[in-house]
Amino acid sequence: MKFWNSYIIKCLGWKAEPKGIAKIMSICMLIVIATIFLPTSITQTLIGKFIIYTSVIVFFILLLFELLRRVFKKIKSTKNLN
Repeated sequence: MKFWNSYIIKCLGWKAEPKGIAKIMSICMLIVIATIFLPTSITQTLIGKFIIYTSVIVFFILLLFELLRRVFKKIKSTKNLN
């Protein structure tokens, strides 16, 4: 069974396997969500904190990149109409 076809992933709302940036963002989000269920002894270690904070930072950088890409694509398409 593929990871993206599992029951848990379907319950989280993913209907199909994400592609490209969306796949990286969803993995980062899953890492952060999974830390809720891990004991604090694991999440409070230096390696645990590094993984969690890196996932959050990567997620928001990719989110900003995707939003800016959509804005510039919309601006470019409106300029072509004029």
